Amino acid sequence: MLRDFRINSAKAPDAMHKAKAEMVTGMAVVREDTTTDKFVKVTEAETVADILFVDKERVPTGVNAARGDMSDYDPDFINIKANEMVTIDKYTVDEKFGTDQFVAADFTTETAIGTRVSFKDGKAMKASATVASPYVFKGLYNDNGHTLIQIEVSDTAAKNATA
Repeated sequence: MLRDFRINSAKAPDAMHKAKAEMVTGMAVVREDTTTDKFVKVTEAETVADILFVDKERVPTGVNAARGDMSDYDPDFINIKANEMVTIDKYTVDEKFGTDQFVAADFTTETAIGTRVSFKDGKAMKASATVASPYVFKGLYNDNGHTLIQIEVSDTAAKNATA
């Protein structure tokens, strides 16, 4: 799940890529463009470079098409199949967003606000001491029973004192 808390709503998300493999909305991804196809994939190594966040249009399928109201957390809205078209969002300086795709052990109510965040396997994690990150932990958010990590984008990349 991906939630926008404070963004520049004048920018449009990129909708020209497909998912390289199965994933869920809110995962951190990078582009993998070839001469014939445009994909996004999760990174296997810890990174903050060229990070985007995957989302998709909320279109109910099958019997769900007859339903009036559906949760944003319905599998039709969060599960992404391989080769499915997706939208990708790039967050910029001073924007704040939330995602449920994070390493829970790295972020608790005791985790210090201001801890730098990096991404691996599509999930937010506490950045290792060697990674300078512009992504800053701003606390946990209860989204109607679902826990999201709040991330703000700083204009300065910095390292955590310890990993």
